[in-house]
Amino acid sequence: MEQEEFVPDYAQISRDIWIQQTYEEIKKRTYLDPLYDAAFKAFLSDEQALINFLNGVFKLEGDNRITAVTIKNTEVNILFPQVKTFRLDIRATTSTGFCINVEMQKAKHSRFIERILLQHSAFMLQSKHEWDQEFFKEPARELTDEERTQRYDLRYEFPPTFAIWICDFHLEKQSGYRGTWAIRNEQGLTLSEKVKYILYDLTQFSKKREEINTAEDRWLYLLKNAGSSDDLPDFDDGVIAKAIKRLLVGTASEKLLKEQAKNMVMTEEELDYLASLKVRARAEGKAEGLAVGRAEGKAEGRAEGITEGANSKARETAAKMLAKNKPIDEIAEFTGLPESEILAIKAEPAQ
Repeated sequence: MEQEEFVPDYAQISRDIWIQQTYEEIKKRTYLDPLYDAAFKAFLSDEQALINFLNGVFKLEGDNRITAVTIKNTEVNILFPQVKTFRLDIRATTSTGFCINVEMQKAKHSRFIERILLQHSAFMLQSKHEWDQEFFKEPARELTDEERTQRYDLRYEFPPTFAIWICDFHLEKQSGYRGTWAIRNEQGLTLSEKVKYILYDLTQFSKKREEINTAEDRWLYLLKNAGSSDDLPDFDDGVIAKAIKRLLVGTASEKLLKEQAKNMVMTEEELDYLASLKVRARAEGKAEGLAVGRAEGKAEGRAEGITEGANSKARETAAKMLAKNKPIDEIAEFTGLPESEILAIKAEPAQ
């Protein structure tokens, strides 16, 4: 069962109670789940961890390896003329001259690819602006012809910008767990090697611990399994061992735990997406009903009935499993419900 098949009604649930219940559930676990924003940044927004991860992503070895990164401010502001703010998960520049944006995406969006393109456009502009600050400083003297020639050559040059998106949902147009995308023509020729999108579909990453051989695999394995594991392997890698320690619930700061709890509760954006699924289901039901000559009301009722029926059954099953003290992650996997909704069911008063 997929999450998109039902749309829960959260209106009656206090958000504060919901967050507190989530916080209490987190405290029972061994590791924070890095598929959520707060833990993801704690896990990977560290210079040595990011170097290790990026060398794995780009499969760099020997003298080609990234040896240093500079982690940058994650807020990007673009004027339209009003300010449009983009808040990135991780933004960095590397010793090899790359500008990198790494994003962890837990929730699916109906226009997800457009979001990637829009955000990367802003990221490219910010990267170009910062690059220009170094090469186009106000000259303290009259420039020579050679210096002006260099300025001319660099005026429209920008650094390589790579977007890395790690997705906890299925990517329809991608056949494997990793896809490298670029701007190409109809013959498949790449327009520029400076703009690449690397997308990871964790739903298609199924390697077991004993099958992990590369740095890329190690990080993907940890990202996917940390939230449900009691014993993560460090693969005899000191950098990874330190990254895992940053996920330990027992030593995490209260600030990190509370931020993680907030992240695990549905955001307004996610609630908007769920509502859009409900509206779409109604519209499709109406269209189908009209096509076969049924009344509009019956068609809408049928669509809503299917949606609400699936939701009701999943919630009923979740309630029974909660009564048997089954783990939250096990219930989520079995019913298809998001963990946040299961926690909401748990918080409901007994009838």
